[in-house]
Amino acid sequence: MNNTWLIILGVLAAGLAVFLLLPQFLPGKAPVETAVVIDVEPDVAPEEGQPAATEPEAQEEGTEMEEVPEVSVAEEEHAPATGYSIDGEIGSAEYAHRTEIVGVEVSWANDATYLRVGLAAPGTGFVAIGFDPVRQMEGANFILGYVEDGKAYFRDDFGTESTAHMADVDRGGVENIVSSAGAEWADRTVLEFIIPLDSGDALDKLLVPGNTYTVLLAYHDLRDGFTTRHSRRGVGEIRLDAVP
Repeated sequence: MNNTWLIILGVLAAGLAVFLLLPQFLPGKAPVETAVVIDVEPDVAPEEGQPAATEPEAQEEGTEMEEVPEVSVAEEEHAPATGYSIDGEIGSAEYAHRTEIVGVEVSWANDATYLRVGLAAPGTGFVAIGFDPVRQMEGANFILGYVEDGKAYFRDDFGTESTAHMADVDRGGVENIVSSAGAEWADRTVLEFIIPLDSGDALDKLLVPGNTYTVLLAYHDLRDGFTTRHSRRGVGEIRLDAVP
C-alpha cells in the first residue's frame, strides 16, 4: 500500500516537472528580455573603448548672413566734348547731364570756363532758371528767355529780393550771356545759352566745377516777357563736372 502511494507521488512529481519545463522547449517561443534604461549624467565619461556621444555642432552666430543685393549706382552718360551747337535744338548727345524739374527738361555741360544749358519747357511762354539762390529768389543768378515771332530774347537778371529779380544792366552790372538761341513749337519752347562760370560780375554767382547747386525753374505756358509772373515753378539741383 505504501509503495503504491510512493509510485503515485513520484508520477505526479515527474508530471509537474515536465509541465514547468515544457514552455522552454516549445517552438516559436523566444525568451523575453527586459530592457533596463540607465540615465547617464552629461558629465559622466564613457567607458574605455566606447565612442563618446556627440551633439550636433551649433552654427556659429553671424557666420551666415542673409544676402543683401548689391546696390548699383547708374552713371550718367557723358556727351562728347565737341559736336554741340547753340541753335535752339537739344540733341541726344549734346549735353553731359539731363534732369527734369517741374516739367522742364534741364540739360547741361561744363568745362573749366563755361556752363552750357538747354531748357525744354511745355507751352509757348517764357522760361527762367536761377542758379544758387540764397533765400528763395534772392541772390540767384537768373537767365530768362522766350521766343516771339521766331526770334529768341534773353536777359541776365539777379535776385534782388526773395520774390523779385532785376536785370543786371539796370543795377550797374553786365549781361554775361556768351551765346544763346531759341525755338518754339505749338506746345514746346526750347532755349539754349552759354554763361561763364566766373564772369567777375558782382551780380553773377561764381560756379565751381565739381560742386552741386540749387536751381530755380519757372515758366509760363502761354505768355512771354521778362516781367510776366510764372504759371509754374519748382526747385532742383545740378552738379557740375569736376575738371582736372
